[in-house]
Amino acid sequence: MNNLYTAEQIKAFEKNSFLKEGDDLCAMKEAAKQSVEILNKGYSTSEFLILCGPGNNGGDGYFIGIGLSELKNRVRFIDVLDDIKKSPLCEHAYNAAKGSEFINAKELKNISTKTVVIDAIFGIGGRINLGSKLEEILSHCNKFESKVAIDVPTGLDSNTGEISQACFNADKTITFIAYKLGQRISEGKNYCGKLILRDLGLAMDENVSPKVNELSFEDIKINIPKRIENSHKGDHGKLLIIAGDEGFGGAGIMSSESGLKTGAGLVRLLTRKSNISASLARNPEVMVSGADNAQDIETNLEWPDAIVAGPGMFENYWSEQILYKLLLSISDKSTPTLLDAGALRLLSHNAFSKIKLHGETVLTPHPGEAAEMLKITTKEIQKNRIKSAKALQEKYGCIIVLKGNGTIICNKTNIYLCSVGGPELAVAGSGDILSGVIGSLIAQGLTPFDAAKTGVVIHARAGEEFANDVGRIGMAAGELIPYIRKFLN
Repeated sequence: MNNLYTAEQIKAFEKNSFLKEGDDLCAMKEAAKQSVEILNKGYSTSEFLILCGPGNNGGDGYFIGIGLSELKNRVRFIDVLDDIKKSPLCEHAYNAAKGSEFINAKELKNISTKTVVIDAIFGIGGRINLGSKLEEILSHCNKFESKVAIDVPTGLDSNTGEISQACFNADKTITFIAYKLGQRISEGKNYCGKLILRDLGLAMDENVSPKVNELSFEDIKINIPKRIENSHKGDHGKLLIIAGDEGFGGAGIMSSESGLKTGAGLVRLLTRKSNISASLARNPEVMVSGADNAQDIETNLEWPDAIVAGPGMFENYWSEQILYKLLLSISDKSTPTLLDAGALRLLSHNAFSKIKLHGETVLTPHPGEAAEMLKITTKEIQKNRIKSAKALQEKYGCIIVLKGNGTIICNKTNIYLCSVGGPELAVAGSGDILSGVIGSLIAQGLTPFDAAKTGVVIHARAGEEFANDVGRIGMAAGELIPYIRKFLN
């Protein structure tokens, strides 16, 4: 599990760690030394171009250049913001590099794109409003074949993962002390490329609680339910799926199939009566009943160990009455429940404003649904996904799974990031599959929070495996199920 920190946490940690005069300079030189080792081994070329800013990140760049020069590489510097006063450490490093080869930005056009370009402009203190001068330099440098960022690519917000119009698009980022939050969320993971961490001997994890924990498959393997030899179907949980309005029966079918094939002992689907025959034809193992009004679901609510509601539901009378009846009925039963898709959009309606959701309820919005729930724009959701997920959690008091590029899973006290998975999962029905997986894991005995973390990671890994086998384009959501099942066994 990778621990992710904010820029403020790292700056405070650095301040507290540098107890003696000169500690910060020693740390800068050590960062440069370790960067040189990585760079000298990593590239066959001996040509390097280093973009240096006026702060400490620029100081890193100057010392890196000095180190590369000592190894007989040709190094050229650009002091990209020479009109801005340098920090004391940067000034020290700049003076040490004065005898080196400096060029100006206008000479970039004369540099071979096979040269390794190193971005040491801003680091964690950077901004995304760069100005035209920097944007022009970065746009040109992004055409180079090999691009390395020192600590954080210029133009990337180290807290949110938001990028500037001309963010440095690194294929490798050498980062120090600890992983930064913005390196792993939103566009951050794309613009950092391969992340290489050097902690410089500073034990960040022992002193500061991480803002976010980044999940891997190894982290959730322990949660996968195990089957004992003498177990029977009743030991593996009963899952109720309420889904599938007229014309959208496939959502309920996929969600129930996902729940069935990921281990739930018994699965029941409540859907429109018109969807029954299609469901039975696809999955005869799923018990399916018709529900054309709220009364039709009441008798089924005493049965399940977990409930999933919302796939294929919409903002209409049928969905509204079904969901209202469900939430009223379970409010005093505390049956673990996952709400997805249409159910989430209904939550923002006035009719549901007085219904209090249980803290173990799981909400799984995509950015558009999250925007509607918070009454803001999708762009605002994506600008700071961590903040958005926490806002949802605070508003509804539930476990939140904010889906998308870097899915966020959070409850009242913890935030987790799943950064695996890619655009292959951006297909109709993918969320229905995920709902079934999480619901199945809850029915099998996992806590809703553990089920959410486990389901998200396995679903994402399944997408990656499909992409490796087939490609990222053209996946039908149902094709995820065999891959998910593979990771569960």
